[in-house]
Amino acid sequence: GFTSLSERLMPEQVLAIVNNYFKVMTGILLSYGATIDEFIGDSILAVFGAPRVQEDDSQRAVACAVEMQLAMQGVNAANRREGYPEVRMGIGIHTGEVVVGNIGSEKRAKYGVVGKNVNLTSRIESYTLGGQILISDSTQKLCGDILRLDNVMEVMPKGVSQPISVYEVGGIGGRFQRFLPEKNLPALRALSTPVRVRFSVMADKHGGHRCYTATMVSLGDEAAGFLVPGVELDRLTNLKMSLVADDGSEVTSELYGKVTGHSASPPDTLRVDFTFIPAEAAVFFASLK
Repeated sequence: GFTSLSERLMPEQVLAIVNNYFKVMTGILLSYGATIDEFIGDSILAVFGAPRVQEDDSQRAVACAVEMQLAMQGVNAANRREGYPEVRMGIGIHTGEVVVGNIGSEKRAKYGVVGKNVNLTSRIESYTLGGQILISDSTQKLCGDILRLDNVMEVMPKGVSQPISVYEVGGIGGRFQRFLPEKNLPALRALSTPVRVRFSVMADKHGGHRCYTATMVSLGDEAAGFLVPGVELDRLTNLKMSLVADDGSEVTSELYGKVTGHSASPPDTLRVDFTFIPAEAAVFFASLK
C-alpha cells in the first residue's frame, strides 16, 4: 500500500519515511552478511551467497528476515514521533541458481543478479501481506526443522508451469532464536447493515478494466468478509475497492486488499485482508455497526 500512501503525502515526507526504513533495514541486512543489490523504489533486493557462498546462506536469510520484521516496531515508532503514518513490510525468500556479476555497459555497470530465480523471488514477495515472510520450498528444505512454519499454501506464479508451495515463517531456532509473535486470526463482526463495494482485480500492480460488485457483510480491524456472487477469486488475489455509502456516494476508491481465504460466518464469505486503508475509509469503518 505504499504507492497509494505516498500519493497522499508531501514528497519530503515520503523520502523521510523511506530513508528511515532503509537506514534500519540496511544495518540489519549487513549484520547478517547480505549483499544489498539495489533499492527499488521502497523495496530492497538483497542476496545471500554472493559474492561468497556459505553453508548457512538460506538460514541467515530467514533469520535476517525475522529480525527485519521485528525491527518494524522501531521504524513505526519513529514515524509516529514525526507524525507520519505507520508502514508494513512483506518479505519473499527463494533459493536457487542465478547469474551474478557486473551487469550493464562500458558507460555504466553494476554488480547484480539476474535469472528466473530472481523473478520467482519477486513473485513470492508479491503474495505477502504486511508483516509476513514467505519462503519457497527450496529455502525451507535447506533451513530444515529449525523453522517455525505458521502456514503453507500452493500458488501459481506467472511464468511457472506448475504450482509451487510457499511457507509462512514465524521464526527460526537453532543458533538464531528469533521469533515473531504468534498470530491469532482476528474475528470479524457481522455488520447490521451490509456495505456495497465495487472492486477490480489487480494484476502486476495494475487494476483491471472490469469492475465487479460485492457486499461487505462483516468487518474487523484489518480485514472484512465479502459476498461476491458469480465471481471466482483465487486466494492471494489483489483487489482495488471502492466503498459506497447508503446514499450512493463514494466513500473512497483507494481501498486495497488481498483475498486470504473464506470466513466461516456467514458461510461462503470471502475474507479479504486490507493492504491499504485510506483515512476516509477508516472513518467510515468506525461509523459502521
